[in-house]
Amino acid sequence: MGREQRRKEEKRKKINNVVNDDEEMYAGVKFSTLIKIVVGISLILLVLYYFVAVFITKELNVSGNNTNSSENSNTTAEGKILAASVFNQVEEKYYVYFYDFKNEDTNISSLVAAKSDWAIYRVDTSNGLNSKYVTDGKGNSSVTGLDNLKVMNPTLIEITNDKVTNYLEGSSAISNFLSE
Repeated sequence: MGREQRRKEEKRKKINNVVNDDEEMYAGVKFSTLIKIVVGISLILLVLYYFVAVFITKELNVSGNNTNSSENSNTTAEGKILAASVFNQVEEKYYVYFYDFKNEDTNISSLVAAKSDWAIYRVDTSNGLNSKYVTDGKGNSSVTGLDNLKVMNPTLIEITNDKVTNYLEGSSAISNFLSE
């Protein structure tokens, strides 16, 4: 083999080695990029979940206040529902109490707490997810379903067999009913 052929052969080997090195490096970049993308998307979803849980649904309490005490049982997570699920409860007869959780009427709250044998669900009228069903004026007392549900703050609705059987608006009407 001549000198010139050896040089050509060495050039081919160098080119083949450079191509192989590039392919290995490119495969490594692909894998590391894929890992970075998966981790990035996971972090974004985690942050989004906590944002929704803290600020929108108020599922998580970051203020440090313990609202699950026995004397404040009407603000526990149990019994809280969204207005969209008012007609989706399992009991034959139950009550739905619409009020602003931040500006709660203590008189009505104590009367509701005294009705421990009743199935009472609570809806926060200040929650943005319930705003579609809350009005500042008079609510719809002849409500037949979710499509025409409009309530004011506070309202108590009695539902029997998925039909509204009693509709009470205002603190005095609700207090009178619960005092009976």
